[in-house]
Amino acid sequence: MTDVAILHDRFPGIGGGEAFAIEAARALDAPIYTTYVARGTDLPDDVDVIAFRQSKYTSLPWRPLLEWKNEGMNPLETLNVALDLTDAHDDLLDYDVILESAPLSKGFVPDPDQRIVHYPHSPPRWLYDLYRDRLSSFRRPVAEAAVKAYAKCWRALDKEANDHVDRFVANSEVVRDRIRRYYGRDAAVVYPPVTGDWRDEGDEGYFVAWSRLAPEKRIDLIAAAFAGLDERLVIAGDGQQRERIEAIARGHDNVEVRGYVDDLESLVARATAVVYAPKQEDFGLVGAEAMTAGKPLLGVDEGFTKYQVEEGTTGLLFEPTVDSLRDAVSRFDPDDFDPAEIRARASRYDRDRFERDVRAVVEGAEGDEDDRTDDPLPVEERGAVPGVTDR
Repeated sequence: MTDVAILHDRFPGIGGGEAFAIEAARALDAPIYTTYVARGTDLPDDVDVIAFRQSKYTSLPWRPLLEWKNEGMNPLETLNVALDLTDAHDDLLDYDVILESAPLSKGFVPDPDQRIVHYPHSPPRWLYDLYRDRLSSFRRPVAEAAVKAYAKCWRALDKEANDHVDRFVANSEVVRDRIRRYYGRDAAVVYPPVTGDWRDEGDEGYFVAWSRLAPEKRIDLIAAAFAGLDERLVIAGDGQQRERIEAIARGHDNVEVRGYVDDLESLVARATAVVYAPKQEDFGLVGAEAMTAGKPLLGVDEGFTKYQVEEGTTGLLFEPTVDSLRDAVSRFDPDDFDPAEIRARASRYDRDRFERDVRAVVEGAEGDEDDRTDDPLPVEERGAVPGVTDR
């Protein structure tokens, strides 16, 4: 039997990457090794998480420096995590297969007889597809030159670490294509599972949008599109753009910004539809959760979101503009959509399917000695999105 461990870079909270690591640990009955778990992070009791550098990141005098602008935005913290992951924990050498979650974990240097499966969620977007967007915020020549040099160094380190990986696994066809483009490697596609009590409890006459309130999520665009319309919009979530979004909503009674919502499933269960407009989304857990709840999805026509929306069946598409979203809202009729049909389309995000696929990837990696680029899952076993094929 294959002896497997999960290696995740860090737990700054429970986001999509951390949720994946937890579900993979459950599916494979494997422990999770990580550099540290941030204070206040609520870990489940049924998963064994070994934080092998906990005191370094959560004790004084290091803590204030390493927690500043965390979640990958602190260069000092990122560098420390990357360095700590190269050797990680001695016990990792006892495992046949290491399933790595998140980009920095790829830096782990394995023994020659170990197999490495890497699930990056995406090649680091600030180094690749979002590089120019991030660079544009540094307008002073000296700052711009420093950021370019910093990114160039990290890009070289990121690609060098690919030598340690036997198999890449992507969370969507969009990320698989990024891996092919930026790394020159192929990847299996294993969708993350949707967890939680997502359900349909009718329609109380409001649209809902939720996510981290960051520029790339475009919640401000959604708020601006609904401002002045007759339709009601409820926005859930918090983040750096909250004040901007609240300013847009001010004076428009139909747009409500609730901030963090503890029972999000109940809010969605009574909604008319979900609105989602992220920039070139990797996977789009919001879209998958909306479909699992049987709710139509008004989704932006780019990234993986455009593959989640089947026009007239699971929702409507719009371009990332205020006018296009307003047009989609005007065209939307909830009677045109069948919640049961939408939930059926969401079956590809079932936990059982995820467990089967992630086990197949791990078992295939252990038996693979020569070819490191073959996809271990046949197309029909990957739950491929209609209209998306290997190319």
